[in-house]
Amino acid sequence: MKNGRNESCSEDPGKRQAILDEAIRTFAELGFRRADVQVIADRAGVGKGTVYRYFRSKEDLFWATTLEVLERLDQRVFAAMEGVECACAKLRAAAIAHAAFFEANPQYLNLIMQERAEFCGSVPESHRAHHEKMLQRMGAILGQGIESGELRPLDTRQTTLAIGCLLFGTALLADHVESVNLMKMTAYAIDIFLRGIRKDASFETEPLCLTESQES
Repeated sequence: MKNGRNESCSEDPGKRQAILDEAIRTFAELGFRRADVQVIADRAGVGKGTVYRYFRSKEDLFWATTLEVLERLDQRVFAAMEGVECACAKLRAAAIAHAAFFEANPQYLNLIMQERAEFCGSVPESHRAHHEKMLQRMGAILGQGIESGELRPLDTRQTTLAIGCLLFGTALLADHVESVNLMKMTAYAIDIFLRGIRKDASFETEPLCLTESQES
């Protein structure tokens, strides 16, 4: 089994994706403990046995959904950095994309919160590998900024971890405090952070323009 998959079956990618999409919706709505595999199967238009041919257990299915969410987040974040030159601008674009992702998909944040609550930090190898890959990719951006003289010398791994904590912490705060706007607070927090790691601390940013729905 790999990434929550039962490798013994011949997969139909469309059917597997339908199961994942409905699992995300169901786990987000009902929580891991209350979610029933039969409900997920019904919503996906497949039999319960079909779900178990793709995912060996409800827990495997849950881990596959959270990995799917993380991969979707990666795509959004790295797409936002394409064509951006300097390290600080890349990191700011990534932070705003991170906030926009959870602003548009609050159910995804619910899944991330459940992962911690239900499994207390115990994660499968697929998630550890994903985490390490992200540390390396973001660390490389920081390394380029240091090499170019844009950023002061720093521990790229620890700095990447700090950025992750800042972004997910801001998302959680905005989810729990009604007066906190996720997009605005993320922009405010990442700008302070970037001024702290720049060599000359003079990073200037454009004001963040929000839609009416994002302002509320």
